[in-house]
Amino acid sequence: MNSRSAFTLVEVLIVVIVIGILAAIVVPQFANATTEADHIAASQLIGIVQRKIGEYFATHGEWPTAIDDNWFSPPGLPTNPYTDGPASLTVQNIDGKLELDIKHSNGGPIIYWYNQANGLFHTRVPWQGNNADTLALYNRVNHVDAKNY
Repeated sequence: MNSRSAFTLVEVLIVVIVIGILAAIVVPQFANATTEADHIAASQLIGIVQRKIGEYFATHGEWPTAIDDNWFSPPGLPTNPYTDGPASLTVQNIDGKLELDIKHSNGGPIIYWYNQANGLFHTRVPWQGNNADTLALYNRVNHVDAKNY
C-alpha cells in the first residue's frame, strides 16, 4: 500500500496561484484607502481652518490678515496630509486676488492659499494625471466648484 504524505507540485502551484489572485485583488484596495484617507484628512483640515477664519470674522468684523497658529491646539496649523514638514511654513497670503490658484507647481511644495481679501483658505492638491481629475479633487477637498484648471 502506498501512502501519500506530501503535496504534489501541481497542488502547490494551484495554491500559490490562488493566493496570488487574492493578493492582486486586495492590495490595490489598501493603496486606494490610504490615498482616500489623505483626501478626507485634507478636506477636514480645510473645514477646520475655514471655521476658525469665520470665528475671527464674526468676532472682529474683518478677515484676519494671517492664519494665527494659536487658533489651534497644540499651537500651529494642522499638518497637510499632502506635505511633509511644518504646515505653518507653507501658507501663502494672497492679497487682492479673488480666486485662488488651483494649479500644482511640480517644482515646489503643495501649499495652502489664504486670501485675506475674502477669507478663503484652500490647499493645492497632488497632480492626478490630467487637468479634469486634478480639478475634481481640488473641488472636493476644498469644498468649492471651480470650473477650469
